[in-house]
Amino acid sequence: MADNHALEASRAITGATQGQDNDGVEERLAAFLSRQPDLGGRIEAITIDGGLRSAGASSGTILFDATIVAGDDRRTRRLVFRYDLGGAFFSQYALAPQFSIMQGLYARGLPVPNALWLDATGEITGKPGLFMNRIDGIAPSTMPFNEGPYMAVDGATRHAMLLEAARTLALVHATPPARLADEYFPQRGGKGHFLDREIAWNLVELRRTIPPAGSDAKADFYRDIRQTLERVADWLTAHAPRQRAPELAHGDANISNFMYGDDGKVAALLDWELSHLGVGEADLAYQIAGIAHFALLAPPIDGIPTPDQMIAAYTQARGKLDDWEFAQVLGEWRLAVFASMGMSRLPPELEDVERTYWTASRKRLAALVPGIGE
Repeated sequence: MADNHALEASRAITGATQGQDNDGVEERLAAFLSRQPDLGGRIEAITIDGGLRSAGASSGTILFDATIVAGDDRRTRRLVFRYDLGGAFFSQYALAPQFSIMQGLYARGLPVPNALWLDATGEITGKPGLFMNRIDGIAPSTMPFNEGPYMAVDGATRHAMLLEAARTLALVHATPPARLADEYFPQRGGKGHFLDREIAWNLVELRRTIPPAGSDAKADFYRDIRQTLERVADWLTAHAPRQRAPELAHGDANISNFMYGDDGKVAALLDWELSHLGVGEADLAYQIAGIAHFALLAPPIDGIPTPDQMIAAYTQARGKLDDWEFAQVLGEWRLAVFASMGMSRLPPELEDVERTYWTASRKRLAALVPGIGE
């Protein structure tokens, strides 16, 4: 399969959440910012970056520069406005908790964007949104082994950057979740044990996006996806380590959500919309599964750490690796759910990409969960 098919698929998935009708958005941005007492001056101009993003499928993103004047001083603030798309990808999307989580983690010194202001009422786009300082660096991509920061360096540097991503997860998981989103976390996914709630949250999204068997030509294909993923959910429910205390989990720890500084260290871990109370090690498993997913249809490159090397980097930084059998299945399963959801958006001419990725996901799950088969 040609590599450009995979890139086309990536563009189709991310493009589905871009190009929203934002007529007059400059004026609304200026009006909102002008009311913020800590802005540091008056808005002279808003300049929007009109280029399409190469990452991001669950939220809308506006990159812009705000020219601010205070007396004789004129400066430019590089900002990001990230906003709810009204269930375009995740039906249970909640933006306000992301703002709280990011502000709390930034205050604790973790590498997250500095969340500045919350548009809770949807003044800018009609849906809630949040403002952040823009991170300097190469923008991430949903095809990180085709383009983006990992492809701008040599193999040794790439290897070191990916291990840094694993170590950053250890830092997140060692952070107490209290006072980050105390009202949101306990009700995310419904009632019950925090692991049951996380499984339930993912099943809601799966069942909404991958429908019951229909009469079209892909009915058997989607039936296999849904039945397989529901079978894995049953295994997870039966094997959940209920003795665990809940930990802060990022939820979308793909390497495409990391930005790096010139020193190769993680400058920011992005996209906190899937953060939840969970098992931290599942983020690592999700990250490792994502590396395999991204490498599947990418050109061969060197410097990609093995799973054992990623695990070793995480374990050394965290000082533990508990309940790995469960965590590995949970991470693999969550990635398979989200990948299947994203791939279901593809046009008919890219069906081969969708089937290739699902075949690989199914094989990985079959190696971990008895009774799945290949």
